[in-house]
Amino acid sequence: MTKNLLLTLLTVISVTASGQTFKTEDQNLKGWTKETKIVYADFKGKPTDQLKRLNKEAGLQASAQIGLKSILDVPKKKRDRGRLLEKVYVAPFFIKTTSVTMTKDEKELEKQRLYFDMGEVHARMMRRDIEHIQDSTKAYGTMWIMYSSIKDYYCTELGKMFNDYTYEVFVEKKEGAFEKWRELIDKGLSELDKYATKKEDCHRLLTGLPIDPEYEQSEKVLDTFMRCNQ
Repeated sequence: MTKNLLLTLLTVISVTASGQTFKTEDQNLKGWTKETKIVYADFKGKPTDQLKRLNKEAGLQASAQIGLKSILDVPKKKRDRGRLLEKVYVAPFFIKTTSVTMTKDEKELEKQRLYFDMGEVHARMMRRDIEHIQDSTKAYGTMWIMYSSIKDYYCTELGKMFNDYTYEVFVEKKEGAFEKWRELIDKGLSELDKYATKKEDCHRLLTGLPIDPEYEQSEKVLDTFMRCNQ
């Protein structure tokens, strides 16, 4: 066996042995990743009387429910707090059980998928701000203090965007409104690509288990599911 072939085999074995399968969805939630696609079957909710009325009166055919889920992990050992900083995990989730569709029309489903991408843009901005704060202070405890206000801010901002988009596209039905919003969100995703949600984020938030063995969930800051849905 040649030296190069041996090295290649050892590399494959090493990657396989250390690899980990990360969970990105369960029967109720579907986390955002670059590979995620929301399909008709993900809309598991039953049409409410309100949606039926809006469908009849305004032509609304679907309703996607999106939330931001986040958590703060801290080093297990107090002596490491300083050498190691806090870790924040955040990801948008599509809520299957309360998302409803009365159509299979891809054009209508695409309008609902945009809510999911809006959540991702805000998750990326939150992740960016956290990185900037930690890079500038390099002090343990800063994120522990600021975490709640940061996540609440982005939850509020996401809710505002949901409302603006819903009004223009589904209430006013402005010509070209969806295309305008699609372009805006695509631009945001592109500019913030380095802060994209990873499978690890979804896994951490779905399982409730810290990924890094040196970390544990903060006792003071609880796991939160920010229902910033439209």
